[in-house]
Amino acid sequence: MKNLLKSHTFEFTVAATYGVLFVLYPQKTFIALKDGTILLLRMLPIFLCVVFFSSFIALFLSPKTIQKYMGKQTGIKGVVLGAVLGTFIVGPLWVLFPLFGTLLKKGARISVVGAMIGAFAIKTPWIPYAAGFLGWPFITVTVILTLGYAVVEGFLMEKLLK
Repeated sequence: MKNLLKSHTFEFTVAATYGVLFVLYPQKTFIALKDGTILLLRMLPIFLCVVFFSSFIALFLSPKTIQKYMGKQTGIKGVVLGAVLGTFIVGPLWVLFPLFGTLLKKGARISVVGAMIGAFAIKTPWIPYAAGFLGWPFITVTVILTLGYAVVEGFLMEKLLK
């Protein structure tokens, strides 16, 4: 029981907080719980897709393949590849952490995953839409600067976390 409490401290804290708030403010707490449940159900399909994609990577992409394209020996090419791949990721970032964890476990460099997270700010499918409002020169500079920042971020993360 002690290990269960220790490994799920956050969940138990949230449940206890809801219990206290339910006693103090039952109507507001019920509304918050209902809204939170609806939000969770809306996010569930995206979360399941990420879990399946992470499982696919874990099962079908060998550590050798991940290391070949995203491992330590890839140099700047691997980090740039991570940044570019990060621009194609859509959905909320928090559901993607299992995917990033899988990549790290399979041998991807910290800098590659850091670059993916940094480049996540660019949404490739939305670029033409944004350009319609802001113009192609603005969007082009934004994408180039964000990709450059993502690569630098990746290298800084690797240096700081080693």
